[in-house]
Amino acid sequence: MTTMDVLSEQIAGITLEQDSTDNSSEASDYYETRRTSKNVNFARLEKGLLLFIYIHETTKDTLHLETTLWDRRACINVIKDGNCSKSREQCHREHEVLYRQPKICLFWYTQSCKHQTNCRYSHYFDALSQYHHYIFTTTDNMICKLIRFVRNFAGHYIDSAIKDTDDVQELHKEIVVLMVHLVHGLSRKRTDSIDHLNLFLEATTIKQLVSQDNLLKELEKSYKIPDVFFQSNVNFTTHWYKHGCSKRLIDFKQISPEFQTYFNNVFIGFYEGRLRSRGAPIAWN
Repeated sequence: MTTMDVLSEQIAGITLEQDSTDNSSEASDYYETRRTSKNVNFARLEKGLLLFIYIHETTKDTLHLETTLWDRRACINVIKDGNCSKSREQCHREHEVLYRQPKICLFWYTQSCKHQTNCRYSHYFDALSQYHHYIFTTTDNMICKLIRFVRNFAGHYIDSAIKDTDDVQELHKEIVVLMVHLVHGLSRKRTDSIDHLNLFLEATTIKQLVSQDNLLKELEKSYKIPDVFFQSNVNFTTHWYKHGCSKRLIDFKQISPEFQTYFNNVFIGFYEGRLRSRGAPIAWN
């Protein structure tokens, strides 16, 4: 078993709702010391939204089969035996999945297993590196969901659907800080620098946040993200976001090296193809 397989086994049992006692931060912590940051208008989001449209469209086909496994959308029979007696339409599960594990626990994969540690079947993805190239941790998969959400938000957000101005402002701040985390976690960068944030996001948006030193300290913590951001079926024509909503933790330090390398190259591709010709300075060594 490789080091990455061991890591995957350790992480597999971790629920998405991580321990709330962890040293963590949330969007308000990134604005609390700046008087000028009272309002964040939609225009401050647009540069980042265009970036994540590109990232989602560039990566979705490559990552599709691997997210299918992690999202529990794959047919358990295909995972166990390589085939299913039902057609794709009859099964209602994805049959196009690369992963194979004969001893995986059906109940653990599809919902939950009452036997827990006493179960004689596997409650983790074994030998994952034999089948996957990019997604090896729960955090990797959570990031895929968040990239999808930002892309959907960019294409379908209707500001008039959310009637409460406080909700709109909190939502804009949540989107900004989420994009800051994603860029910081996935892009190449210099140590103790936020040049990469100013390169890929609106510089005036970054200036609204806490000072550089405090920003870098906050980015080292686990981060609380609204639960609704992980949903794939948000109805943007409704009042779908309310401040004070439930959140879950994500630890960006749990990104796997393979996932990190893949997205490093995607960000470099965006810079080379969209920003370099406009005279944008490179943000890494």
